Amino acid sequence: MTSINFAPSGAHTNPDLLQSIIKASETYSIVASQDIVDIRGLKLWAKGQPVSAALQQRLLERKLKNPLESCLMAEDGVTPFTLLNELTALWAEEGALSHALRPHAAVLEKQLKQIPLHPVAQLLLTTALATRPDSLPHAVRAMALAGAMAQAQSSPVDTRLAMLGGLLHDIGEAYIQPQYLDPEKPLDLLGHKHMMVHPRMAQVLLSSTTDYPVTLCRAVGEHHERLSGSGYPARLSGEAISPLGMLLAAVEVTMGISRNRTAPLTRASFALRVVPGEFPSRYSSVIFNMARDAKEEVPHHFELPEVALEHINTALNNAQQTAQAQQTPSLSTDARLIVSLALERLARLRLAWNALGVWGMSPTELTAQDHFEMSLAGRELRLRLRDLQRECMLMAEHLNELEMAQLQPIWADLQISAI
Repeated sequence: MTSINFAPSGAHTNPDLLQSIIKASETYSIVASQDIVDIRGLKLWAKGQPVSAALQQRLLERKLKNPLESCLMAEDGVTPFTLLNELTALWAEEGALSHALRPHAAVLEKQLKQIPLHPVAQLLLTTALATRPDSLPHAVRAMALAGAMAQAQSSPVDTRLAMLGGLLHDIGEAYIQPQYLDPEKPLDLLGHKHMMVHPRMAQVLLSSTTDYPVTLCRAVGEHHERLSGSGYPARLSGEAISPLGMLLAAVEVTMGISRNRTAPLTRASFALRVVPGEFPSRYSSVIFNMARDAKEEVPHHFELPEVALEHINTALNNAQQTAQAQQTPSLSTDARLIVSLALERLARLRLAWNALGVWGMSPTELTAQDHFEMSLAGRELRLRLRDLQRECMLMAEHLNELEMAQLQPIWADLQISAI
């Protein structure tokens, strides 16, 4: 795994975070909220002194007595008023997500006014705003979506927790190298390793430097987990994942897909439901209802080439046969675990495809809606095959060279299938 880490007391400050804070200080007023001292008690920066490049030089080789995040504060930048302005601007926007959230506007605005913005959270939100301007609108939309999803099922306190979770779910990205944060660029294995740790880093950060509830900190750390055990960073499954964590996972998927201009809620609803056992129905149904109420337009003349359907079916068959061929008694326990994981995950994907009910039909028998759903299913399959490939490769890093070579056809086949 990578050496990325949140820096607790007695550790070096994360260099990517430090670089981002220094850059943010060029736009916003970021000052020391207390004396910054190293583990020997030597003062490096005085309370009230503005952050500058000189601080960066002093911290490069020093271990701090207290985490840097708890020693700084943003005097301006992101404030509760900033969040409220972003939220109210959302209601005026065009698009399915704004339409779906608008009925909840009054409640969400009222709840937002009661949400505490801890100085550490404010610092990192301000840093993200300065270095990645799109991050704040994304966080506020996630906050609104999480609140809307929780509102119908929960008390106002739970709604506020959900909103705060939506706002902070990606706060751990402050510790990731910038080149891995571009959503338009596919991640290689190394980039995926970096991204895998950001939920856990956010959980540790929030639990160790803020007074936010444990429930919230835990849920932020779970927002990439899946009920089926196919998520990360801990591959949790079932009841090991908190309800708020699963709500944030559904929010994360929806927000990622909402970048699509064509039927984003319909796409998100399909992604949450296509593979059984990944998300609780109580959360996926909320997005389904939002998509239905938004009356999104789907392509009326969409046609998926016949070869695409055949490729998808063949890809699943080949991947399953490849994994089954590797089940030999000579494998170690760790290697058998990889093969079992691949077979279980592929069986789940096969079940999802069979449930579509279009196999054996001629493309001429399929409606435009059928073609559209098949294209969505193809996209989701490719994403999951890619994720499975990465997971197998990461799990195999500790195998010996012989077993690595024996299992290599599994992820080689998944790579071919995922193109």
